[in-house]
Amino acid sequence: MSRIRNPPLRYENEITHPQEADAAAPLMTGHPPLWDAPVAFLLASLEEAGVRVVERRFEVGQTIYVRGNPSRHLYFVIDGVIKLYKGYREHKEAIVTLLEKGNVFGEPTLRLEDVHSDSAEAAAACRVTLVGKEALAQHVQRDPRCALALTVAYAQWVQRNARAMERLIPRDIRPRLAASLLELADRLGEPTEGEVAIEVHVIHQTLAEMAVSSRVGVSKEMARLRREGLIEPRGKGRIVLLDKLGLEEIARNQVV
Repeated sequence: MSRIRNPPLRYENEITHPQEADAAAPLMTGHPPLWDAPVAFLLASLEEAGVRVVERRFEVGQTIYVRGNPSRHLYFVIDGVIKLYKGYREHKEAIVTLLEKGNVFGEPTLRLEDVHSDSAEAAAACRVTLVGKEALAQHVQRDPRCALALTVAYAQWVQRNARAMERLIPRDIRPRLAASLLELADRLGEPTEGEVAIEVHVIHQTLAEMAVSSRVGVSKEMARLRREGLIEPRGKGRIVLLDKLGLEEIARNQVV
């Protein structure tokens, strides 16, 4: 059965209309370390230079843009979690990555003629800041440090996509699922006393979309991982990794 979505937002070239969005509030003062926080550095520089940005709020499941829409903005996660995904077959999705606060998304290029190659949706209630690519391109020419920060942010983008490809290479669901859990733990986890708790609500359908499998198949494998003492559910949708090394060993096993 197909999943009902909220209707897509208007194309991004209309997003600066006063009825569509308001100018964002001041983002931050000072300049964070460029290498450690390139996105925060960029936002602080944009604010200092008076470059107009827009802030939008999205509820869980709300579409931000869909594949094929014009890519005229870059998006910065201020709060919450964003899901980037690709559609395949009929009404099926493969999650490329989940992005938390401090990440950039949208097409990693400043060319205005490009279109989005992925779709984006709010995986949790979130705030997102947008900046037009034309204004951003002019700004980085004035401030070479921002060009470097943008390069670092894009490098992180490439690393995320590479991890997604590694996650999907194994042909068996078991290593794909283990790799998906490890990726969530690394990006959204909270280590405590040898365990890692994934601090977001994760349903089996989300894991199925990350592992490109059926929800039933994921549920069976999750039950198996619980019996083996590798993971443990705690509360609604909360997953704790009890044996990260064991999951890493499974993720490395690419044999069916």
